[in-house]
Order: sequence, then structure tokens, then C-alpha cells
Amino acid sequence: MSLFIRKNSAKTLIFLFFLILAGIIFFIFQLPFKWSFENIQTEEKLSAKITINEDSTTTTTTATITTTTITAEFIKPSFEVSLSATELEQGDTLIITAENVPEGGKITGKFNSKSFDFFPVEAEGKWIALLGIDAKKAPGAYSLSVFLSGKSKLEETIKVKKKDFYITKIVITLELEEKDLTSSNISETIATKDGVIIYEVLGKYNPTIYFNSSFIYPLDEIINVGAFGNIRKDGDVTIQHLGVDLDAVEGTPVYAVNDGKVALVEQLTVYGNTIIIDHGLGIYSLYLHLSKFKVSEGEILEKGELIGLSGNTGWSVGPHLHLSIKLNGASVDPLIFIKKVDKFLK
Repeated sequence: MSLFIRKNSAKTLIFLFFLILAGIIFFIFQLPFKWSFENIQTEEKLSAKITINEDSTTTTTTATITTTTITAEFIKPSFEVSLSATELEQGDTLIITAENVPEGGKITGKFNSKSFDFFPVEAEGKWIALLGIDAKKAPGAYSLSVFLSGKSKLEETIKVKKKDFYITKIVITLELEEKDLTSSNISETIATKDGVIIYEVLGKYNPTIYFNSSFIYPLDEIINVGAFGNIRKDGDVTIQHLGVDLDAVEGTPVYAVNDGKVALVEQLTVYGNTIIIDHGLGIYSLYLHLSKFKVSEGEILEKGELIGLSGNTGWSVGPHLHLSIKLNGASVDPLIFIKKVDKFLK
């Protein structure tokens, strides 16, 4: 009996030993798992509690999840003025661009103390001014100022350089002599009649702007047969050619170089059948020696509209079209003007 009890006690002790050992092993294996799980929970909680306050640009840890507030401040671009060039030749065109003009702001300018205006283009806040350097402008340095709502925003010096214009002889054919168009009569008629009529129209400043796109050529094909600025002489008579002569057989269609209003339709002695179109802001285009008129004074035109047919009227030694461009009274090379303006207006 006592032997039986001792055997059972030994088995019980062995069972308890292995039971305790198993418990210890289980406890040891549970510790890293529990730590890892709790650590993950802590990181997730911390991650969920981080918010960004954009207003103060600081990062803080809070006890609760909050809504993120983002405040964006829009900074308007600053007003800018740029010039196409600061050195130009006689007969050249200067283009002044103002960008980021504030709504309601008035932009104006002065060149050599003479005022000029800007006009808006398609881009919001963008304005442009077209300034002519007259063919007879004395070479030298001239002041240019741009104002925004009366406040000076740009002061620049523009250097005008002398252009070497060709000197040619005035040609008088027998046909012209029969019309009493001699060199002296041509000069006198320009000074006392034709020129007076022309400059009476050009002297009027119209603040209305009729166009907002580039200029085009008045003919389908452009062949320059009489350069701008040529100085024509005969004895003591000197006449400067303030336009370009474009080759055109009689009856060739002539088109308006841009939108505008017909300011003059008249038959003149020296300039022949003449049309002047007012494009606004002191910008005019002139078409001389036409054979026929296709428009009337006061008519509003669109760019490319037929205005007349080329001819050989007035002081002309053969069929052609004389084209002139005036910018606030300044005579500029029409072909250079059209090419330069095309880069800024589409």
C-alpha cells in the first residue's frame, strides 16, 4: 500500500513539473507578441493623432483627430512694362507692352513730351502701344515715360539713329508734263493742296480703337518697287517718299490692312485717287493712285475688305499701289510696321 502511494506521488510530481514548465514556456512566448502588438497599436494611435495646422505652419500631436484646414493666399503678378527696342532707326516702329494692368487702372505714355495711348489685347491685363519714329525725326536721345493711373512706372531713353535713305532723281514723263505735273508744280501742289487735305485728316485724333488683331498686306502679292524714305530730287526740289510703292497691274484688288473707318475718299492732283482709313488712336493707313473706289467716307470696314482697285492716277509713272502708315503723325515704313506688329498681335 505504501509502495502504491509513493508511485502515484512521483507521477503527480512529474505531471505538475511538466505542467508548470509548459506554463512558463507559454508565458515566455507570449511576451514578445504582446509587446509587438501593443507597440503597433501605440504607433497607429499616434499616427492617427497627428494633424497639420497650415495657418501656423507647425506640426502638433493632439489627443483627437481634427479636420485639416488649408488656407491659400493668391499673390497677383506685379505690373510690368517692356519695350521691343531702345535703339531704333528713322521710320521704325516701337511696340510697348504693359502686362498685369490692374482692373480699372489707366495706362498712358509720353514720348518726347507727346502723349500716346495704349489699347487692350485679348490676354487679360495686357495692353499695347504702337509708337512711330518719324522718317524725318532728328537722330538723338529721347525720353519715354509710362504712367499707371497717373503714377510714373517707367522712365527710359530711346536712341534714334539716322537711316541712310537712297537718293534718286524725280522722273517726269511726257504724260506727266501734259498733266502739268512738273517737279516744281508737284512740290507746290503737295504744299498748298494735296498735303493740306491729307494732313487735315491725319491731324484728327480718334480715341476709338477699331482693331484688336494684326495688320495684313493690302495686296495678295507684295513686290516693293519704291522703297520707303527715298529722297527724290530734281534741281532745288526735294520730295521724300513717305510710303512704299507696291507693284500692281491696273485693276488689282486692294484690301483694308485692318479694321477701321473710312476717313477720306478723294481724287487728288498729285496723289491721285486716295483712300485713308482711320484705325483709331492716331493710326492711319493711306492708299494712293487707285483707279476705282469701292468704299465711301464714314463706312466701317473689316480687315481684308475690298476698298478699291490699283491704278496709275496722279503723279505716277506706271500702275502701282502706294501704301503709307501714320502713327500719331509719324511716317513709318509700312512693311516693317506690319511685320513687327504681327509678332505682338494675332
